[in-house]
Amino acid sequence: MPESHIESLDDPRLDLYRSLKRTNQSRRQDVLIAEGVTVVERLFQSDFEVQSVVVTDQKMDAFRRKIPAHVAVYSVSRELASQLVGYKFHMGVLAAAKRQQAVSIQSVLPLSGPSLVFVADKVIDQQNVGLFIRVAAGFGADALVLTAGSADPYSRRAVRVSTGNNFFLPVVEDVDGAAITEMKSAGYALCATVLSEQARELSSFEFPKRTALVFGNETHGISEALLAKCDERLTISMLGGTDSINVAIAAGIFGYAYRNFHSHD
Repeated sequence: MPESHIESLDDPRLDLYRSLKRTNQSRRQDVLIAEGVTVVERLFQSDFEVQSVVVTDQKMDAFRRKIPAHVAVYSVSRELASQLVGYKFHMGVLAAAKRQQAVSIQSVLPLSGPSLVFVADKVIDQQNVGLFIRVAAGFGADALVLTAGSADPYSRRAVRVSTGNNFFLPVVEDVDGAAITEMKSAGYALCATVLSEQARELSSFEFPKRTALVFGNETHGISEALLAKCDERLTISMLGGTDSINVAIAAGIFGYAYRNFHSHD
């Protein structure tokens, strides 16, 4: 394991990690940044190609043995790490990995049998996308599908919020209407989650074994074009004058409902 102690903020070996709070250059640089012990450990367990790791001096003794032998390791002071990333850095560990090639819907959907897929339509908040990944993985989904215009699922924030589940859950990006049609051809019932008194109440719905749960943009909901392709419209009744809940929280409720309905299959 090549290990170097870095004392200068200007060292070019740190360029991938620079000013993470102000910029998200990783998408253009074809890399992703993982932060925190748990997330970085999950990155090591995945098949992503890890390029380097930055570890603060305080964390090095405890973390050194967890780092794969081929990965370059840079130790820095906590103060330097905070200056580097642009915020107070207490997690102690950062890692950079090469992004993988985009996957297609055809490559991730099982050909037959029960299957759950989450579809997020133009969900633009990185935290929500990260939560979608965590929820989808937690309820056994085969994939998360993001339509064009959604936030980067491998941004630093999305990776952190997903707790590294995006290293294992297939995420299909920039999906268009043709790809959604392919899902229907593969036997998936597209179930739109909407705010409507005319929609079917979630608690009374019998989920098809092959279900795609469709969630909309945080402000505008599901686009009309995608809504027109959906087979069902489902809703969760709200009380106390509340008209809606966060889209990622709703995803967790719908994911649990699907899993619970098919728990005895």
